[in-house]
Amino acid sequence: MSDTESDPEYPPLSQNLFDIHSTPVKYQEVPEPSTTPLGPLSPSPRPLTPIMASSSGKNPMFSFSARVDKKTPVNVKLDSIGKLTGQDNYQIWSASMNIVLKGIKAYEVVVDGVSPADDAEQTEVDAYEHLKHTASTIFIQVVSQDILEKIVELEDPHLMWTWLRTEYYRDSAFALVSQIMNLVSLPTQYSGTDLPGFISKFESEWLHLTKLSKASSDSYRKTFATFLNEDKAKRDFLLGFLVKHHKNVIDNLTTKDSLSYADVKQQLMDIDTSDIEENSALFVSQPSGNKRKGKKPSKSGNSNNSSSSSPKTCTWCKKHNPGKSEGHTWNECFRLQKMNRDKKEKEEKEKAEEANITSEDTKDISSTTRYVADL
Repeated sequence: MSDTESDPEYPPLSQNLFDIHSTPVKYQEVPEPSTTPLGPLSPSPRPLTPIMASSSGKNPMFSFSARVDKKTPVNVKLDSIGKLTGQDNYQIWSASMNIVLKGIKAYEVVVDGVSPADDAEQTEVDAYEHLKHTASTIFIQVVSQDILEKIVELEDPHLMWTWLRTEYYRDSAFALVSQIMNLVSLPTQYSGTDLPGFISKFESEWLHLTKLSKASSDSYRKTFATFLNEDKAKRDFLLGFLVKHHKNVIDNLTTKDSLSYADVKQQLMDIDTSDIEENSALFVSQPSGNKRKGKKPSKSGNSNNSSSSSPKTCTWCKKHNPGKSEGHTWNECFRLQKMNRDKKEKEEKEKAEEANITSEDTKDISSTTRYVADL
């Protein structure tokens, strides 16, 4: 083979091998090894990411022993957590249990189903079993007897949690519509007496509806959740639900657009509900018009029915105590009667003082007369 012939195993050299103006040769970049036989070259901190359970639930990077403190055992009071009875209270129950599970550091074990790897050390396995037993002990205390009979044989708290969520959690379009119906039906359940109880029920249903709206990725539900987060929307819904029974109060509040929901709630809670009870007691204690002296009971019941069908309104309270004029008339009004009594007592007291002053002046005049006569 001649020198000029090319060998197929070796590429031909450039004629301008030493020409500095020739095109430089490009080499493929080889990544720098992160480890050597002696160990890592430059260890970098691993970013913190949420630990998610894999299909098997085994996570070798999760430390169970770091979550168990044998010197300070966990003591959790469950008195304030109502027992799970079904779908009706699952939402508030699960939210409460999330807080409890994070408090005992068993949230990942119960909710995510994280478990030790097959080759984990015995200390990790023992710590994992301890967290499981603690969570299982809590579970049997916060569910009803009927539900307990269904989950107690599962033994694993993660299986218990999964079963309960599958059985009672509802996050669908039907669940959202059903909750909207629960909210808008509240006015039909209010009789006008227990106002604090109604406001508490309203806030609970509003919160549940907001959570259902936020839990979905649908655009219309996210928009609806934004609407529910508006303070004025919540305020106006509450006022609209109460206008039937507290018309004068609601009319006064709606004229002040700057009021927040908290302001409106405070003013509604300040309504003296005892006034309604006193009015009712006063109305029951007084004799009816047909039993008054010198009048015979009416034989026809049409007049009674017509008068009972129309609500009673106190014209004096309507002018001086807006919002508290329903349920009685001016001649039955205990406020007007009290004002008249106070006014009468004040007049009598003033007359007595005037009489006392007049008698003292008379005594002075008589004594002066006697003194002049003696002179």
